[in-house]
Amino acid sequence: MSSFTSSLTFRSRRSLPTKTYTQHSPIPSTTRVFADDPFRARFGHKLPKGLREEAHGMQWRTFTAIYAPASTIRVHITGVRRLRGNHNSYDIELHRNTTDGRITETHSIVASGPIAACTHILANSGRRVEILSFHQFEIFESTVTFVLASHNHRQHWAMGFGGSREHSAATAMSSASELLFG
Repeated sequence: MSSFTSSLTFRSRRSLPTKTYTQHSPIPSTTRVFADDPFRARFGHKLPKGLREEAHGMQWRTFTAIYAPASTIRVHITGVRRLRGNHNSYDIELHRNTTDGRITETHSIVASGPIAACTHILANSGRRVEILSFHQFEIFESTVTFVLASHNHRQHWAMGFGGSREHSAATAMSSASELLFG
């Protein structure tokens, strides 16, 4: 009876140091992890630079808990109508969670964009939020918005998902106001 032995040698373009694994050596992982960017690991898009540095090594669940918390005041854009020039009319619901329950207010405002509309509504509620940096990505059928928001000397990154650009921006602004004023 003859025995058959085969030996194959694969060479890659890069010469990498080789390591022999014995029974007691760990098996290397083949799963690729983007530990430096939880958003990229989940959706394939890089976070904005400052946020990427803050979120380095975070798991997705921790990341969403920190940058998209449940808000006591939430802005929801229910309608948008285009007007002349560069303005839109926004119909907005402002939801407040209080000890007595949930209060909903409706507002109509003319603004140049959803961030301006949300900023005005939140300022009228005592939460003045200034946007220092704005980033928006379309992911599958939804949109995600990242904002670096500030009030006086405090700054915080916030995130918001939504079915449209307007809803995503409103969610990010709600998260930002909660993180700054919570």
